[in-house]
Amino acid sequence: MAEPHSIIITASDQHRFNATVYPMDDSSKPVLIFLSALGTPAKVYRHFGREMSAQGVQVCTPDWRGIESSSVRAGRSSDFGYRHLLEIDLPALIKAVRKALPHAPIWLGGHSLGGQMALLGAASDSQGITGVVLVASGSVELRCYRGKLRWGVLFLASISGIAGQLFGYFPGSRVGFGGREAAGLMRDWSHVAWTGEYRPVGSELDYEHLLRSLHVPVLAITFAADLWAPLPAAKALLDKIPIRSATHWNWSASDTAGVAIDHYSWLKQPALVAPALAKHIQRIGS
Repeated sequence: MAEPHSIIITASDQHRFNATVYPMDDSSKPVLIFLSALGTPAKVYRHFGREMSAQGVQVCTPDWRGIESSSVRAGRSSDFGYRHLLEIDLPALIKAVRKALPHAPIWLGGHSLGGQMALLGAASDSQGITGVVLVASGSVELRCYRGKLRWGVLFLASISGIAGQLFGYFPGSRVGFGGREAAGLMRDWSHVAWTGEYRPVGSELDYEHLLRSLHVPVLAITFAADLWAPLPAAKALLDKIPIRSATHWNWSASDTAGVAIDHYSWLKQPALVAPALAKHIQRIGS
């Protein structure tokens, strides 16, 4: 099996970042561009990438703008939001993957917020995208949560704007949510929490309309033990797309060899997820 390697991407605004490719000897096999959860470097997905490639699906994991290999860091002089991720970085990434793997069908996918970005990215430009995969992902709209977690989302949505004004960025590592996040990104995140709608600041695209028109197949995998992406949150996200496009697997411990995996623990045992996911991608084909 071919060894993982990095590719360097330069976006239209000169933002540079790396993406790790987990290839196969047969480079025409499908490739899953997999976007990270908020504040999570791409290296966290290395075991998942290797397991997927062993199952017959190539994987590409990029670093977020502002994280690890990214040439920028969130601050007063370097603010960004969903628009930059979706309309600047993602097109550059897809172009680079197409150049590196010209014969491979391309899938978009992601974990948590990365899944939301993958779905929005496919909705805004699905040309050449075979399908979408969401893992432990859902809307962060307040109504989707209950109890302490609802209060947690409410707290984060309430303080993110204040923190952005005070520090010039959102200090996620101090509050236990994400990392050093751009004020603009958290502004977009909070808008979804309050309203349930994706309206990235500065974008001219109507993502809500685009989601309703999405025609590529979407697979969502959620875990019954996952508090951060509960079933109502996943359903709220999937309700934005045509029902004919969506397949939803909500797994309990009985579906994962008796192991109750949650929002992050699935990454420690990717063999519980990768075979079924790879089989789905291969079944859909190119």
